[in-house]
Amino acid sequence: MDMSSTSFLFLSSALPSELLTYILNHDTYPTTLIICSTRADFISSLVNDAGGETALKNSPAEDSTEAPDPEDGKLEKEAMRQRFQSSPLYQIATSRHIRVAYIPTVTHLRAYLSVFSPEESPTLAPPANYKSSRVECPRIILFGFLDLHRDTSEWSAQGLGNSLSTLVELAYRLSWEAAIIEPRNRNSSSAFEDVLKEHVPFLSGGGRRPNLDSGEGGWLGRTVEMGRVMKRWFRFERGQWDAGSSKEGTSLS
Repeated sequence: MDMSSTSFLFLSSALPSELLTYILNHDTYPTTLIICSTRADFISSLVNDAGGETALKNSPAEDSTEAPDPEDGKLEKEAMRQRFQSSPLYQIATSRHIRVAYIPTVTHLRAYLSVFSPEESPTLAPPANYKSSRVECPRIILFGFLDLHRDTSEWSAQGLGNSLSTLVELAYRLSWEAAIIEPRNRNSSSAFEDVLKEHVPFLSGGGRRPNLDSGEGGWLGRTVEMGRVMKRWFRFERGQWDAGSSKEGTSLS
């Protein structure tokens, strides 16, 4: 297999709305987006994302002393959900030309990647006269890959490597590009570098041990930085959504 002919990117974390905008600007048929969660959880995160943006725009100059009504919050959230699901952004991002799959567990993800075939996709190809200025090479994009493994027995270099090798093998077989993007929220301040420096157990099945000095647990046995696990196959780059990044391709590796 020719590694130089296939691109593997691990991009900086993105909001759900940033993910959709990224796909709209870069991808077209037969690109496949794999959401590593249930559909309900992803839609909820989209609604919360849109709600956070609205709250920032509409926040008053002074703090209010009046307590918010919980019922008002529920009604506003439901109304926002309905507005978002009927918005052009959501409709286009889940259009018939972009295949979207919701994968809630590591076992399901590996099985899906192992048998994945573009020919069996229910997604319709665009008309023959359709022209697009987006990327020519199809891609398979995973959103929430690390979060899917976190807090499971597969949260280790061994477990992550098993899943990554399945993804890489699929991309090589199809001559597609692959990208992994982790979700973030508006209140998160974690830097991309912090994600890469996070330590995971070397082997699956490792437990935590108490740390009496810090009050936090550490991993039993050997650990390794996330960046060392990922860089075996993936290049690290900042996404266009990152402040100060004028274009995709700001490499960290």
